[in-house]
Amino acid sequence: MKTYCNPLTITDLPEGRWLDAEQTRADLRSITDYRSVSDPSVVWHDGKWILYPSYAVAYVSEDFIHWKHADIGVPNLRYSPAVVQFRGKWYLNAHSRSELYVSDDPLGPFTVCGHITDCHGQIQFPADGCFLADGDHLYFYWHASKPKTPADDVEYFTATAGVEMNPDRPWEMLSEPVILHCFDPSAEWQRMGEYHQNARMGWIEGQWMKKIGSRYYLLYSGSGTEYSTYSNGILYSDEGPLSGFRPQKRGPFTEKRTGLIRGAGHGCLTDGPDGTLWVFYTNTFNYNHMYERRISMDPVGIDENGELYCPATTEMPQFAPGVLQHPEQGNDAGWLPLTFMERPSATSAAPGRDALYAFDESVLTWWQPAENDTSPTLTCRIGHATRYHIRAVRLIWRDIGMEILDGILPGPFRYVLEYAPDPSLQNWRMLVDASENTEDLCIDYREIEEDVRAYGIRLQILGAPDGITPGVVSLTAFGTSVSEVGN
Repeated sequence: MKTYCNPLTITDLPEGRWLDAEQTRADLRSITDYRSVSDPSVVWHDGKWILYPSYAVAYVSEDFIHWKHADIGVPNLRYSPAVVQFRGKWYLNAHSRSELYVSDDPLGPFTVCGHITDCHGQIQFPADGCFLADGDHLYFYWHASKPKTPADDVEYFTATAGVEMNPDRPWEMLSEPVILHCFDPSAEWQRMGEYHQNARMGWIEGQWMKKIGSRYYLLYSGSGTEYSTYSNGILYSDEGPLSGFRPQKRGPFTEKRTGLIRGAGHGCLTDGPDGTLWVFYTNTFNYNHMYERRISMDPVGIDENGELYCPATTEMPQFAPGVLQHPEQGNDAGWLPLTFMERPSATSAAPGRDALYAFDESVLTWWQPAENDTSPTLTCRIGHATRYHIRAVRLIWRDIGMEILDGILPGPFRYVLEYAPDPSLQNWRMLVDASENTEDLCIDYREIEEDVRAYGIRLQILGAPDGITPGVVSLTAFGTSVSEVGN
């Protein structure tokens, strides 16, 4: 079977601190070093997906499960890369950057072809931009603001602006931009705060435009990437790409308030294999910094009224793109977590980093072995009188001690996972042999192809990059209970 699990398994995640500290005006040394990825822009090209996320670009997936880093010739694009194919060329811009890059290939190398300018020739620095190529017309959208009047009871009117670009000089705006929509205080999901408590503030951002048939769909996010309430909404227009936008009856479009991975904001809509449609979005992962994040994806459908819907924002194993003809009608593999809040044991634990924290479904806690533990081992019983089929496992790591400024760099973790076939937990067999692992995976999801029936699971950590102590945010075995009738 071919499955994936959110958040996505992406190799070589970049350091997030350098950019997040810059944006929040913090001293680098005042923040613990960490890695982050967010704000996905994904294009479907030549039967594969290309992901352009914040912090580093780009990543490629040919099987729609694994993502490999690719060097496109641009060292960094800060947040929210905007990418489009237009007139046989590929164009790239990013958050608060004036440079427009161009290439003959979506993987570069990209070079600067111009600077974003308004219709008066003044250089602009648009935030959270996105493009739409519509025939021989090119449009650009971004996070903007709208002046408020004394009657407006808001802190700040965040909005979506749009404009048509010069097709011959695609960095030039042809006219004054128009405001497509702005923060609506009556829409509770757009309000700022973990409980939407600030009705006077909403942060509309993360714009993405997609045309399906003759209808234009504007994806946008609100409100606050640091909150579980971070969500996406959709407006649509049958008039054109710069007017007539109104909200869908379904709203918000993606939302995830509970579970291990929360938040479902700033993202994109993209085509997939066999004519399917998918949404990618940003999750909160904010222990070290409020902007520490990860990326997830789920299938999208179109209802009888032409409205887009996402059936679920998931964190259980899902069928990979291309497996089901209509994943929007149900894409869950049917495998459930077997390890949540089961009481584990460990060879050791650092102060305040107990073994239970690897099984509590929180990205804010983790198990960390003691400093002098030379063979850290974590054991979890998953059955007593009942056995379980283990169909997949997922490890989410933290790089404790990572400090790029001091040369302490992230890298692969080496480990083995074993399972106990009998309830005594005395005999252990190999489940995953990653003792020679060379892939740098903060999130490591693996299917189990063998018929594994187990009462327990055990992790043995064998190695880590120099200077790094492995922290296990989550160890999850997925599967189903075994029916003993006839066995």
